[in-house]
Amino acid sequence: MSIDLSSAIATFVTESKELLQEMENGLLDLESETSEEHANEIINALFRAIHTIKGSAGIFDFEHVVTLTHIAETLLEDARNGNLQLGKELISLYLETRDATESLIVLAAAETEPDQALLNKVNNLVSCFSKYIDADNTQIDQHTAAQSSNEGTLDNERWIVFFVPNENVLRNGLDPYSFIHYLDSETSNLVVNTWLESMFGPQQYDPESNYLSFVLSFDSDKSESEILDIFEFIQSEAYIAVLPPKGNIDVLKLSIQKYQDFDFITEALSKADQSFVDIVKLLNCEGTDSNDPPKKVSDEPAAVPSKIHKSKTLRVEALKLDRLIDQVGEMVITGARTNLLAHETGNETLIEAMALLERLVENIRDSSLKLRMVQIGETFNKFKRVVRDIADELGKQVDLTIIGAETELDKTFVEKVSDPLMHIVRNAIDHGIEDPETRLAQGKPEQGQLTLKAYHDSGSIVIEVSDDGKGLDQEKILKRAVDRGLISSNQTLQEKDINLLIFEPGFSTAESITNISGRGVGMDVVKRNIDSLRGSVEVESVQGEGSTILIRLPLTLSIIDGFMFEVHKENYVIPLDTVVECLELHEVVSEQDIQDKSYINLRTEVLPFIRLRTLFGIEEQIDHTRESLVIVQFGTLRAGLVVDSLKGEFQTVVKPLGRLFEGLKCISGATILGSGNVAIILDVSALIKSAISVYEALEKKH
Repeated sequence: MSIDLSSAIATFVTESKELLQEMENGLLDLESETSEEHANEIINALFRAIHTIKGSAGIFDFEHVVTLTHIAETLLEDARNGNLQLGKELISLYLETRDATESLIVLAAAETEPDQALLNKVNNLVSCFSKYIDADNTQIDQHTAAQSSNEGTLDNERWIVFFVPNENVLRNGLDPYSFIHYLDSETSNLVVNTWLESMFGPQQYDPESNYLSFVLSFDSDKSESEILDIFEFIQSEAYIAVLPPKGNIDVLKLSIQKYQDFDFITEALSKADQSFVDIVKLLNCEGTDSNDPPKKVSDEPAAVPSKIHKSKTLRVEALKLDRLIDQVGEMVITGARTNLLAHETGNETLIEAMALLERLVENIRDSSLKLRMVQIGETFNKFKRVVRDIADELGKQVDLTIIGAETELDKTFVEKVSDPLMHIVRNAIDHGIEDPETRLAQGKPEQGQLTLKAYHDSGSIVIEVSDDGKGLDQEKILKRAVDRGLISSNQTLQEKDINLLIFEPGFSTAESITNISGRGVGMDVVKRNIDSLRGSVEVESVQGEGSTILIRLPLTLSIIDGFMFEVHKENYVIPLDTVVECLELHEVVSEQDIQDKSYINLRTEVLPFIRLRTLFGIEEQIDHTRESLVIVQFGTLRAGLVVDSLKGEFQTVVKPLGRLFEGLKCISGATILGSGNVAIILDVSALIKSAISVYEALEKKH
């Protein structure tokens, strides 16, 4: 009977990718880490990640993955022991190993053999690791030889293994006896001494906990590394020390000292004479019957077994989460419909119950949306590698700073904003930041600064990519735009509009095409992708000092708190977070201003406004004293929207309009009302820009 491993393999692939990403982040952090203590923590984390991947790959018999990770782990073990320094060259080697391992895992999971190019890369990596290991072993052998000439050796004739599984080993699905049984099949004359930790009554005894420790002695012609390989899958769940025949005294002392709770060994050591003859005899079972009961060495109480710490996280498929959000959205729509019907009955008890139900639905909505919120730091961290590789390729020095990594946004945005950010970061390093010689000549630090920053602002999330490079050359941008026919030669543009020309299709000011950029492909894709997320892009730049690109996105795409109003007996919705205030139009604007101007003076502020009736092409006039002015803000821009009447707050489930309406200006979607009618969701950013454009055009005429 065959076992279906597809689900387990899929989980392995997902977890391995996460571990490999953690490994990449750790390697990049290690490159700039100055604290030895923190560096050791990173190296230990790297070892655990690659060891876990190797162990899991071995279960599924992914041979190529095991081969590569095993030799990478071997060298990393030397680094953990302080015998090897991980410099930039080795870090680069491990980064290449990380990439190759991911490729091998994906192919193995798909039951596809790697191509010759990938195999050549793996063989090359193995060869590079082997050179380091051979060189390191030569140094260790010389060191060991020097030590052995000055220090005594034990007189044990057999191999000795201290095998101390931890308390939770059984809960974690590992059976220590299976490893002892395997050791027996690989060696000869195995003798097992079992040691039992103290227990104090049935109330402290946990049948799922492990209380056994082992001292194993045997004969074998295997090497120490081969003996350790027998226990490799349980290394993270046990203390294991190997003592070869004629072992070194100090090696034994060091091994025992690492595990201070091993009472019977520490006590035996404290009583043994300098030659350790007694303990060797004990461990080799000379004069000891293996059937004798376990010896209790210490009468001091052992620690009460603690319960295993339960995991507080649960991995959920994104598709299941999306379905939940969709169902919550339908529940919001149905709730609005039911609430409307309840008000039509006039039954106060029913209306009160529906109000409570509506609040509960709103809480469920908020909780559901939070499930899909993730920190942007995970995306930002991926750019550490990008910055390092591109800077090395271009011969530049770039320091990446990340601010606001804990800022949360919808997972949908994280996936779709990653590529635009990649283009912006690559362009910032290639076009923005100068080479070290140029920067020094200009009085700048040799190392350029690149900053990724995220924060919440006015119901939106803002992502900034800043550099301290040469900034945008607006004269050059204008000239290239005219040459390309994007604008006319006599056209006058403001600075912000000139900067935005870099997002036009095919636009590039690069003098030559490189592997990084220069083909005019990328920045237009950035703007198109951001627009599709109902976001906006702004550019701030000072020539010679640097540039900042700001991406502004809504917090979620699915369900929002909306503000509804009416224009010509039709309902329209805008995000509530964009509404600053609402005013009666006749109180702030005279009849003459409404007819002749496109702005008002509101508390000393010039505020452009746009009449939605005019925008929608509605010629029928209305009594202006009944109209309202809704003041909205998006980023730093403000404008007023003149509407017929206000309807108030409204839970809005955003529905896409479909391909037929793609590119329709000022409209971003639709929603279904409780009455069953459809209300259009307006694009506040586009409305504000339209109002400002009309205002600026009229000002030029005057």
